[in-house]
Parts: sequence; C-alpha cells; structure tokens
Amino acid sequence: MAARRTAAGTATRAARERRQLQRLREQNRALRKTVRALMARVEREFDEHAGAFSWFQAAARLEDTVRLRTEQYESLNAQLTRELESRREIELALKQAKQLADSGNQAKTRFLAAASHDLRQPLNSAVLFLESMDDGPLAPGNRELLQRAKVALASLNNLLGTLLDSARLDLNGIAPRPADFPIGALLDRIGPEFGSVARSAGLELKFIPCRAWVRTDLHLLETIVRNFVSNAIRYTPRGRVLVGCRRRRTGLEICVYDTGVGIERQHLQRIFDEYYQVPSAGRPRDAGIGLGLSIVSRLARLLTLECAVQSRAGKGSRFSVQVPYGRATADGDHLDMWNPATGSVGERRALNVVVIDDHPDVLRGMAAILGKWGHRVLAASAATEAVVQLIAADLQPDLIISDYHLAAGAKGDQAIHEVQREFDSVPPALIITSDPDPLLRDQLQRRGMTVLAKPLNLGKLRAMLDRLPGRTRAAATVTPAATYAPPGPPARDC
Repeated sequence: MAARRTAAGTATRAARERRQLQRLREQNRALRKTVRALMARVEREFDEHAGAFSWFQAAARLEDTVRLRTEQYESLNAQLTRELESRREIELALKQAKQLADSGNQAKTRFLAAASHDLRQPLNSAVLFLESMDDGPLAPGNRELLQRAKVALASLNNLLGTLLDSARLDLNGIAPRPADFPIGALLDRIGPEFGSVARSAGLELKFIPCRAWVRTDLHLLETIVRNFVSNAIRYTPRGRVLVGCRRRRTGLEICVYDTGVGIERQHLQRIFDEYYQVPSAGRPRDAGIGLGLSIVSRLARLLTLECAVQSRAGKGSRFSVQVPYGRATADGDHLDMWNPATGSVGERRALNVVVIDDHPDVLRGMAAILGKWGHRVLAASAATEAVVQLIAADLQPDLIISDYHLAAGAKGDQAIHEVQREFDSVPPALIITSDPDPLLRDQLQRRGMTVLAKPLNLGKLRAMLDRLPGRTRAAATVTPAATYAPPGPPARDC
C-alpha cells in the first residue's frame, strides 16, 4: 500500500513538471520569434538610412538587443536542461516505484499461495478428524462444541480462499475461460459442501434444480455463487437459505435468498467496496475482513456480468448475478466423472481405496473416515509404497485418492498413473489440492481425474463413492426446506 502511495505521489509530481517544461518551451519559441522580428527591423532601417551614423546607431541598438536576448536564451536553455534532468530523475523514480510495487505484489501472492497450501493441510486433517467423530457417541454438550468447531474451520477455509483470490486479482492473474455448461452442474458442486455447513449452523438450506445452460467461466462463476451462499449462511442466525434461478430475457439470474439480519439501505452500495463492513449489532464474530463481496464485484466486471442486491434490515437479503444463456451440448468434459447421470445402481459393497499423501495426519484422518464408511483403506506416502501394499494383499484398487503436492516435488497425477499402470483395469482417480488455479483443474480433468479442494468436502466425497459402479446412489446431502418463503418472489424450477 505504501509503494502505491509513493508511486501516486511521484506520478503527480511528474505531471506538474511536464506542464512547467511545456511552458518553458513556449517561452523559448516566443524569444526566437522576437529575435527574428528584430533582425527584420534592423535590415529595414539599413535600407531606409544609408548614412554612416545611422548605420552606427542601428548596429549599437542591435548589439544591445542581441546581447540581452542571448542572455535570456542561455538562461532559458539552462532552465530547460535542469527540467529535462529532473524529468529523467522522476521517470527513473516512477520506474523504480513500479518495480517495487510489482515485486511486493508478487511476493505477497507467493506468500499467500504457500500459506494456503501449508495452512490447508492441517486444516484438512482437522476436518477429517472432526468428521470421523461426528457419528460416535458424544454427550449433547460435546456434540454442540463439535458442530461449532466445524463451522469455525469452514470460516477459516473461506478466509484463506478470499485472501488468495484477492491477491490473484491484484496481479491480473485471472484470465476468464468461457464455456457452455448446465447451471445444474455448478449447483451440484456447491450443494453438498454448504449443506453440512448449514446443518452445523442450525439452518435449512435448499437448492432448487434448474435445467438451463449458461455461458461464462464455470470456476469464476462458482466463486461468485459460493460467496453469496457463504455470506447468506454467515449472516443468518436462524431460519433458511434458498438458492434458485430465474429465466430473464437477457440471461439466467442466479439468486440466493436468506432470512438473516439484512442490510440497511445506506450501506447497499458500499458493501462491494474492499474492507467495508456493515456496522451492526447483529454482526457475527466470524464475519471476515470485508473482501468477499469486493471479489464478487471484480469477478463480475471481469466476466461482464451484472450483480444485484435487495435487502431489508432484520428481514433478510437477496443477492443475484445474471449470466448469459449458453447452448446445450453433448460434451460432458466440464462435469466431474462421478456426475449423478453417469452413476450406476447396484449392490452396496466395500471399496478398496488407495490414499496417497505425505502428511501422516491426513492419512490417519482419511483412513478413519473411509473405514467408518465401510471401505478398506491402503494408506501410503508414495506410489511405490501403495503398489507394494496392493501386491502384498493381492488387491485390485477401486479408487485412488492422492494429494497433488507430494514430498520431494512429486505430483499426485504422476503417483496415480504409477499405480494405475500396474493393473489391467484402470481404477478411477481423485486429486485433492489447495491450488486454486482453474487451468490445473481443467488439465487434470482432461486426463480423466476428478479434483476436490482442501479442506476436503466429505459430503461430496461420499456422494462420489456412492456413485461408483456397483454402488447404490447416495441420497441428497442438502437439507430440504419445502416450506421456505424467501423475501420477494420465490425462485422456481426452471
């Protein structure tokens, strides 16, 4: 921030110096014009007065005038030289300030990326351990504390994601990749994750199905909708949250309704400013730092989308974003490999699941969760160790799960391929990563892998496992809210 203020002050000084330099150049041109006029007058006097005395007087006057104008010209040239030197110094200072600001932004982004990975790794372990305790025998008071811990971890994860998104936007590190996709695919990705968060907060959450297709960047639109849903849950101490779509003439409007604390009219425009937080007695302690909606606004401008908000203090809010319609296609590359439409129905059975991660706590947490779900887990820190365990137990893996960043610079997709090539039938693969780069996600999906973000969304993972061939499709993970009547006209199935 200090580097930006320095650069702005330097730019102001440079503009002032450029205006002064322009004035001096105009004065120089005026002096040259005066000299030419004097020379012309002297020549006329020479022609009109042929006497020697007249020639002497004219020469004397010309000498004085030339001497005076020469002194003025030399002074002006010296001043111009100083101004040019000052301008070069200002330009150099501006260049150095810009380099300093760019270097600071890059360092900040590298730090946040590293912090995102390093912090989300133990955060992922904590989520796994808490979820493994959720179905166990607990006293009512301890169960309430467990739910509060889960909500706190979800808030921490949202804060990390917000900081990283803000840093990438500051560096113009986000390039939209528009594509046609069904909006239902996006809602299916968000629903299971926020369903458990809403239940932990004691809220009802409902996603209304929609069959419309839109055209925009799926991952950036998902970030916008996630912010809307996260805010709705955070600012709704009791009641319901509804996510639905409306068909408009100019595009599909994705709406998020809540029955929360609401926003007073005078704050509605400022809530999209960076670090602005509505002063309210009902503001939750985990309300963040005021960056979520500013990121929504910047992403909407990047995608040329229109966002809107309606709210009544004490009654609730309605946030929406309008997206242009897309063309339905048969291409399913934008969907996860475990999309409900591709799942088969069969007899429920235990799966042989290989988990590869160099973090011991993650391995223990995944083993606890998958074991609780009735699966056999082979935990390994590297691909070679996983292959040795499979061969020793004479097992064929049904699923391979790997962290993307492994020890010694190894990558999860490489480890998965190393395990897959040891078997005739290629088992499906799942990559878990804290890297927010959508290009990485698309690259891995094109290679036949599904990607989940850290901390791991266990509702989505369980739904994926239940949709594997030979398993019964899982029930919906979002709490129904058939009686919910949101502020304004309710969204309907479109």
